Amino acid sequence: MREIAVRGFINEKFNTTFGKGLFRRAVYNGSVELHKPNQKYLVDYFSYLEWEAQAKSDDQIAVIKKLESTNVAQESDLLFSWLVHYDPLTKSKERVDGYSIYSPNSRELFIEINDEMHQTQDDWTLSVHQCKSTGANKPVFIAANVDLSLKH
Repeated sequence: MREIAVRGFINEKFNTTFGKGLFRRAVYNGSVELHKPNQKYLVDYFSYLEWEAQAKSDDQIAVIKKLESTNVAQESDLLFSWLVHYDPLTKSKERVDGYSIYSPNSRELFIEINDEMHQTQDDWTLSVHQCKSTGANKPVFIAANVDLSLKH
């Protein structure tokens, strides 16, 4: 299984406007890092209704229909994110097929990535660990399947 690390940050701009009647609704922002080959994705965790409203592609609509057939959509404590591939060299961002579900209550994170262009087609269920020291530019939670050897 490929090594993965997900870092989540409190969205400092939560509920601020970025246009008339447009609000930033992501509770957490974060990054997903994969190794062998190295890839980076960005995540923004929303409530289900905010996340569902952002679906644009046929694959995203299919994910929503799949989740509606389960009880996941009705769970009030879950947060959801679509995935964006991030290239640090060009600083370009591109939506990819995949999504993530984070449960702050059970401290579990599920992520599925279907990104053939970047050799990534897999899913993971990870335990989430809260970080002890938080603050500017420090994550509030980390989920990984490897030892990051970081002090939190």
